[in-house]
Amino acid sequence: MRRSCPGATRAGIGRLVVGALMALAAPAMARAQVTVVGPGPAGQVLGRATAAPESLVVSFLSVGPGEELFDRFGHAAIRVRDAATGLDSAWNWGMYDFESPGFVWRFLTGDTRYWMAGYPTPVMLEYYHRYDRAVWEQELALDRPQADSLLRFLRWNARPENRFYRYDYYLDNCATRVRDAIDLVVGGAVRRATEASGSGVTWRGETLRLSAAYPLVAFGMTFALGPRADATLSAWQEGFIPMRLRDALRGVRIGADARPLVAAERTLLPVGAFPEAPAPPSYAGPAALIGFGVAIVLFGLALQARAAAPRVAVGVIGTLWHLTLGLAGTLVLLAGLFTRHHFMAANTSVLLGTPASLALVAVFARGWSPAAGRTTRRAAAGLSALAAACACLALVAHVAGSLSPADWAPVAFALPVHVALAAGIGLHQRAGGAVPSTREPSSAAGAA
Repeated sequence: MRRSCPGATRAGIGRLVVGALMALAAPAMARAQVTVVGPGPAGQVLGRATAAPESLVVSFLSVGPGEELFDRFGHAAIRVRDAATGLDSAWNWGMYDFESPGFVWRFLTGDTRYWMAGYPTPVMLEYYHRYDRAVWEQELALDRPQADSLLRFLRWNARPENRFYRYDYYLDNCATRVRDAIDLVVGGAVRRATEASGSGVTWRGETLRLSAAYPLVAFGMTFALGPRADATLSAWQEGFIPMRLRDALRGVRIGADARPLVAAERTLLPVGAFPEAPAPPSYAGPAALIGFGVAIVLFGLALQARAAAPRVAVGVIGTLWHLTLGLAGTLVLLAGLFTRHHFMAANTSVLLGTPASLALVAVFARGWSPAAGRTTRRAAAGLSALAAACACLALVAHVAGSLSPADWAPVAFALPVHVALAAGIGLHQRAGGAVPSTREPSSAAGAA
C-alpha cells in the first residue's frame, strides 16, 4: 500500500514507538502582505490573489493535521502551474510503500526509503477534502528563471534513479525537502532568514504537541526520545513541521529588491475537525499520580501476601510490569546503539527498563510462591532491588539535567512502582515467604 507521508511517520516515530518507539510562542517575524481567500468546492478557490505576470506560478502547499496518528504532523508539497500548457502538479517527498520488500526492517533500523512524485493538484485537494484536512497555498514571488530552475529540479528529482532518499522524521522529511528545494532556487535566502530565529520549541515538544490526541503513544514516544530531542530549534529546523514552515516563509525576503517570498496566500481548504494543539501537553503530573497510585496498590497487596489472592496478584502484575519495562528499555537501548534512530541514543530512560527487569520475568512470580526455595526468593528480591536502584539513578540523571531527557514523566511513572515492588518482595523474602498453616492443630497442642 502506497501512502503520502504526513511529515513524519511519524512514524518516525509512531509505529517505531509501538515497536520500540517521536509553552509555544509564535515566531516574531515580519510578515508579507498576503491575500487570504475563502475555500470553495474541493480543488477550487473563491476569489483571486494578485496574479503573477509570468505564466509559470510556483506555490508552497501546507496540509494540516488529520485524524490518524501518521497524519497528525501535516504534509507539504510544491505546486507548479503553467497557464500556457495547462500544467497543474503538486510535487511531494512523502511517498512510501508498506508492502515493499524489507520495509518493516528498514523502518525499525531507521533506514526507511521514501520517494518523491508529482500528482495533479485537483486530485490531491480532493483527497484532503475527503478527509477534512486544511490546505493552505502560498504563492511564491519567484522570477521566471527561478521558477524554471525549480521545475527542472523537480522533474530531475522525480526520475526513478533520483527519487529515493533515506527518510528521517526530524532532519529529512517531506517538509524539509520542500524547504530545501525552495531555498536552493532563491540562493539560500530561506536559510539565512530563519537560522537565527525561532519560537523556542524542541523536537520533543513538537512531537508531543502534534500527537496529543494519542496520549498513550505520545507517552511511549517521550520515553523513547533521548536528550538530543530537547535541543531548542531555529526557525529553519522548525520547518520539519509543514505548518511551521508555512509561518516561517512569511518572513523571508528575496532578490535585490528584498521582496517578500510569499506574494499571496490562500486557504484552499479550511481547518476542519483536526486543529493543531497550541502547546505540548505535560504528562509528568498524571504520570506521577498514576505511578504512585499503582505503587500504593501493589505495596498494599504485598503486605497481604500471606493470603493467596494478593500474593498471586502482585506476582502476576509485577511480572507483566517487568516484562513491559524490560522490553521497552532494551529496545530503546538497542535502537540508540545499533540503528540510525539517533534521537533515541544516550537515553537514560533505559534505566527504567534494564536487563534486570527481563531476568525478573523468570523469577518474580515464583519468588512469591510458598513453595519457592530460598535461592529463588533471594534472586527475586535482589533483582527487584537492582531494578529500583537503576530507576533511582534515572531520577538522579534527570536532576543533573543535561545527562537525560527533559521530560521526567517516564521517571515519575516508573520509579514509584519499581520501589514498591522491590520493597514488597524484600519484606516477603525477609519473612521467609511463610504462609499460615491451614491444618487443624494437633490434639496434643490442644491439650497443652
